[in-house]
Amino acid sequence: MQALVTSLAVFSLILICQLPHHGVSSCAPADRIALSNFSSCLDTAIGGGWPGSENYDVDDDCCRWLGVRCRWFREYELRRVVSLDLAGRGLTGALPSSLSRLDRLRVLNLSGNSLHGAVPPELLRMPRLHVLDLSQNNLTGVLGGPPSSAGTSSGIKHLDVSSNELTGVLPDSLTSCSELEYLNMENNSLHGALVDFNFSRLTRLRALHLGWNRLHGRLPASLARCRELRVVNLRRNELMGPVPSSFRRLQALSFFDVGDNGIAGIARALRALQECRHLAVLILTTNFQGEHMPGAAIRGFPSLRLLGIANCALTGAVPPWLRASARLNVLDLSWNRLTGQIPPWLGGLDAVYRIDLSGNALTGEIPLSLTRLRSLAAGGSRAQLSMSDYGVRLYNWHVDRGQLWYDSYIPPSLDLSQNGLAGAIPAALGRLAALNLLNLSWNALSGPIPAALASLGALQTLDLSHNGLDGAIPASLAGLTFLSCFDVAHNRLRGAIPTAGQFSTFPCSSFAGNPGLHGEFCDGNGVVVDEPVPSGPDGPVLTLASTVFGLPFWIGMIFGLFATMFVHVVVLARVCHPSINIS
Repeated sequence: MQALVTSLAVFSLILICQLPHHGVSSCAPADRIALSNFSSCLDTAIGGGWPGSENYDVDDDCCRWLGVRCRWFREYELRRVVSLDLAGRGLTGALPSSLSRLDRLRVLNLSGNSLHGAVPPELLRMPRLHVLDLSQNNLTGVLGGPPSSAGTSSGIKHLDVSSNELTGVLPDSLTSCSELEYLNMENNSLHGALVDFNFSRLTRLRALHLGWNRLHGRLPASLARCRELRVVNLRRNELMGPVPSSFRRLQALSFFDVGDNGIAGIARALRALQECRHLAVLILTTNFQGEHMPGAAIRGFPSLRLLGIANCALTGAVPPWLRASARLNVLDLSWNRLTGQIPPWLGGLDAVYRIDLSGNALTGEIPLSLTRLRSLAAGGSRAQLSMSDYGVRLYNWHVDRGQLWYDSYIPPSLDLSQNGLAGAIPAALGRLAALNLLNLSWNALSGPIPAALASLGALQTLDLSHNGLDGAIPASLAGLTFLSCFDVAHNRLRGAIPTAGQFSTFPCSSFAGNPGLHGEFCDGNGVVVDEPVPSGPDGPVLTLASTVFGLPFWIGMIFGLFATMFVHVVVLARVCHPSINIS
């Protein structure tokens, strides 16, 4: 019995010793002071303070504050703040350097707020901080300061300051972040020569996002030292010169985007990047102006899922090395100067579900092989490409419509517009049941509109305008319930315009330039047809009056009716309420 009592006493003592670990103890006083200092820097007057801060007492346990997470540390016999996450909480105000006193902090996420002012350089030197996310705020100034002279390197692995108003060059202090794996500084106003930044020390870097800035000069060859790089996004800067041949050593690279720059030497770029055997997304849009699309000299990209080389004014033909890209989902070669015919082998790329060859000088007929694209055919399977896999947003360039954004969804499409294609529209296009967009406008196509297009049940956009099509608009197209954009303007169509389904919602401009068309709401000149007079017991009388007396008669009738009603209202108001002045 005595042994049992002794055991219970020991067990009780152990429980008592463990009580601080379970929340009886409050957070460390130093942490509470640092958080209170941060709270006092927020603009509570305009509702941008720490949510719930009015309920926090000075001596309160800061581990219970909104967005704060703590962890018990035996060496301190206290709980310490390890995470502060107030993303999207409507905060306004400045960032104090006192946050760096949270020396056990691992995660600091203040993204999606309205914080302003500079980023304290001390935040980049916190040895235990792994995640620093200050994206989507109004932060200004230069990021960081000179490299730390204390000999300690930063522990940051994830740094995101995108979508702010930061200026200056890439800070040298980042070179001390030897653990850095993810760096996102896109959508700021950074400038300077990118080649001046030495990436050699960032050997663990996996994702680099510097797009939408004003960086200039050549691509840095030192980037090839980052052998773990998977994502490189340098879109829309002022970069120029060639893609370094050393980039062939980036064997982990899966996403490479240098669109909207001044890069030169497309053949050299493709020769280097084809050695990156895991490359899945390659966007070179708006570069290489006026160069020639290389052909047989390129071996190809077996892992490629998206290729964007648009708006480059490239000459030549649709490149034959695309045949090696059996996994290709999205092909965009729009707005170049490519000539020749659309190669039939394109229809053999079973995974392709978006083809954009618009704005070129292609001739010949639409290949029947395109009607057998498996990823677009009824019952075909499609491996959807998601840009969220790479942490980026993708847009597809169109000169006449600006930039079309696709966040995580790229619609199944076939866009062959603005070329010199001739012949009939293949009726077998009706097999591509997964199509969302079919654009064949601004060509020299002839013959009728195939009624088989009514089988495209997922179609949202159908543009056949500015061709030489004749015959009637198939009434069966009214069964396309998802169709929101339809255009057959400037053809040689004739007959009745369908009125059922979505056709009652299309503007008359969709039918303009077809004098032979007529309809209930629009005619073939794009003019709105007067609505018919409602039928009823007085219908014939109204029709006769309209015919005999014309429009002036009805204007006078309407004016007289309103005048009579107004007089009655005034008289009645004065009789019932003599004190009311209606004037």
